[in-house]
Amino acid sequence: MQYGFQRLVLLGSAGYSRAELPLDGAVSLVAPNNTGKTSLINALQFLLIIDRRRMDFGAHDVDKSRRFYFPNNSAYVLLEVSLPESGTVVLGCVGKGVSFEYEYFTYAGPLKVEEFCLPDGTLVAQPQLASHLASFGRRVFSYSSSEFADMVYGGRNRKLASQQDFCVFRLEHASDASVFQRVLTRTLRLDKLRSSEVKDYLLQIFRRDLPDASIDFKAEWDKAFADLNAERSQYLAAVRLQATLSELEQKQEARLVLRGKLLCWRPLIDAALGQWQQHYETRQQTLQHELAQCDVELQRLREEDMRSAGEKKECELEQKQLRQQSEQLRALQQRFALIPDRALLEARRHELLAQRDALVVRIGQAQSRTPAAIERELTRIERESAQLAQELRTQGQNLYQQLAGVVSAEQLSALNKMLAKPVLTLGSEDFHLDGKALIAALADADARQLNLPGLQLRLEALPAQYQQRTLAELGELQQELQQQQAQLQEQLATAQALERVKQQRQTLEQQLTQMDAELRDYAQMQDLQQSEAERKTRLQTLEDRLAELGTHLAQSAQRHYALDQQRQQRQQDLAALQQQHRQIEQRRHQRIDHEGPFTWLAELPHHPWLAQPEFALEQLAERLQTYQVDCRQLLELDEQIRHLLGEIHTAGLTKYQFVDESESEIVRLVEFAHHLPQEAEALEKKVRSAVVNVAACLRELRDGLFAFKRRMREFNRKISGRQLSDLAVFKIEPEDETLLVEAIELLISTAATVDSGETFELFNQQSVLDDEQLNRAKTLLIEEGNARHGLRVADLFRLRFWVGKADREPEAFDDLDSAASNGTVLMAKLVTGLAMLHLMQDQRRPIQGICYLDEALALDARNQRSLIDTAAEFGFSLIFASPAPLTTVRYCVPIHTRNGSNQISRHSWQIIEPLDA
Repeated sequence: MQYGFQRLVLLGSAGYSRAELPLDGAVSLVAPNNTGKTSLINALQFLLIIDRRRMDFGAHDVDKSRRFYFPNNSAYVLLEVSLPESGTVVLGCVGKGVSFEYEYFTYAGPLKVEEFCLPDGTLVAQPQLASHLASFGRRVFSYSSSEFADMVYGGRNRKLASQQDFCVFRLEHASDASVFQRVLTRTLRLDKLRSSEVKDYLLQIFRRDLPDASIDFKAEWDKAFADLNAERSQYLAAVRLQATLSELEQKQEARLVLRGKLLCWRPLIDAALGQWQQHYETRQQTLQHELAQCDVELQRLREEDMRSAGEKKECELEQKQLRQQSEQLRALQQRFALIPDRALLEARRHELLAQRDALVVRIGQAQSRTPAAIERELTRIERESAQLAQELRTQGQNLYQQLAGVVSAEQLSALNKMLAKPVLTLGSEDFHLDGKALIAALADADARQLNLPGLQLRLEALPAQYQQRTLAELGELQQELQQQQAQLQEQLATAQALERVKQQRQTLEQQLTQMDAELRDYAQMQDLQQSEAERKTRLQTLEDRLAELGTHLAQSAQRHYALDQQRQQRQQDLAALQQQHRQIEQRRHQRIDHEGPFTWLAELPHHPWLAQPEFALEQLAERLQTYQVDCRQLLELDEQIRHLLGEIHTAGLTKYQFVDESESEIVRLVEFAHHLPQEAEALEKKVRSAVVNVAACLRELRDGLFAFKRRMREFNRKISGRQLSDLAVFKIEPEDETLLVEAIELLISTAATVDSGETFELFNQQSVLDDEQLNRAKTLLIEEGNARHGLRVADLFRLRFWVGKADREPEAFDDLDSAASNGTVLMAKLVTGLAMLHLMQDQRRPIQGICYLDEALALDARNQRSLIDTAAEFGFSLIFASPAPLTTVRYCVPIHTRNGSNQISRHSWQIIEPLDA
């Protein structure tokens, strides 16, 4: 039985509602471009690559891909694998639904898709997965990503005794798992495999035959020349630092002078500070007393001015009001010049009020009914007036009166209820009465019932239609109707012109308001006329008082200005005194001479200060400031000297760094700078044999390069026998980085000759450190080591890809992509990747994996078969992706789309078998 991958299944993932892909043979995955072929194969990265940092989904990052593959907690990526130890097992990922995370699980047994479905056909959610599979006898094991990776690649974490062995890829060395995953990623995306990656992968695969760590050539060189370089560096540092040493000498001299100056000034400053406080308090009290006197006088003037200004403001306001009254009187007199007395205005107001009230009544009546209601009432009145006129015209000879003389009272009552009022008031010319016939017809009639041929009427509930009235009553009623008709016609006219009438009323209201204002103004004019004489007298009095107040305020302003100037001068003097005191106090508290090194300044080396500084007490602030500046300058000199010493130490001159005192170090450094020529003569005598100790590390690098070339010859034997399109030659060879390798060889050969004593005479004439060719080699190795953070075997060569067709000379290329056509390059990348994976696997336990090749139609059938056979030899099944089916494979699997989702059904697999000959 063949062990390895059997099936890949996606459920609700990557746009597939369900996908079942065979993996136990070569597959042609058929679908148009951008239909989901690559997405299907990339799902294997979650189960085989595992570490998200090594996953590669092309243009999409891992987080976006997680959303694509695990959109909910019912999305599955499942892989069925046949293992030698455990038989058929299932490796799976299921979405968790939270932040699009997923969980790893495994169980022993075949992969049955229906076991992941509920009875209604929906997929099982992640929280119920273990219990659901348990109902089918499946024991599910869950893993973190690191535990899952250890399980798949046989890592160092041991499995529990209760767990089965689910190791898929057993590597020759478990530590190769990371590089195995990286190479495996590239076999799923061959277009991304780069030449630099091939070199990196091969170095990691062969790393056990190579030196473990990089070599810091500069450190090795410095170690070999340690004593010599130490002395030489001190000399060279002193040569480079001659300017710095000269500056150090100058600053040390300045420091000695400044120390003497400060020792002289300090007692004088202390004495002046002791006298200052009494001087400050006395002068401050004097100035404050004078300032208080100025404030009292200014306050008195200010209060007096405020009273005068208030009185002036009141007088001006009263004067303004009186003048306004006079102006108002003249305006009112001119306005009412044609009005003889108040009665004329009141009469006009009474007239306007009557007109307004009449309109208000009309508007009220018009607003109580609509014009249509008034018209209906007018029609009724006209109808009643016409009836009344007919009744007056036929009075004494109407039908009712004629009937009253012929029939009985009961019969007359019955006819009065049956006949309408206009009929009963008809004149004699409008009817003909046959008394006998009528009496006979009404023989059975009474007040309750009337019988006619074919008709019987009950009269009890009917009202009487006509009541006979006198001529006086009719005349009075006719007059009332005429009055009502006239009122209604007026109301109708008012209602129809209501807006105009309202406007008239508003006009009258405005005229009334204006008339009321006229009456008030007229009354005010009369009052102003009565007080005119008194007002003129008061205005004259106010003018005299305002003149007096103006003169007084002008004189007060002059006195106020003089006092204010005096007060400002006292304030300035006091502020200057206080500012000076603050400066002295601030500088007193800022004194730094109570700390080291000032407390022991007299004990330090210094030059005596011969000048005797004297100063007045008023100059104390400036002198104290100068003293502070000198103190800070001394500290700065200390710091500068320390900095210079630090620079000297940093630059490498540490010859006297650890003497007892820095002052002694400075003296010795200055003396050393004066004797540099004598130091140079002693250096060239210690250089001869130091080179021998450098070459040992370089031999290790060179031997590592030889070991890598040997392993590459073995690797080429694996790949060179495979048929790649029309190529007769395909191999990968390391080519030396000439400059680096030659530099290493030079140093190794030089070390050999120095060790044998053959070049001592040369060294007597010229130092090894000054040999130009040797220095170039050393400099190159140091620079390359620094740039690469140490030299490794990988830095000594570059990979070259050799390709050649039949009857042609092979050519070498640095980049595999430019070595041949796209199809040939894909074949070469695939063979290279599979060979690397094959090297890492434990050959005693073969497991068939898969590799993926997109755009398979670029290869003809012969090359397709060749790749299938080559992949099988390395232990892999090949999956081709193309828009059209291939006939060289075992399975032909089309992708279908239904309801917006991709599907691959097991029933759609087409198994292709060769025909028997």
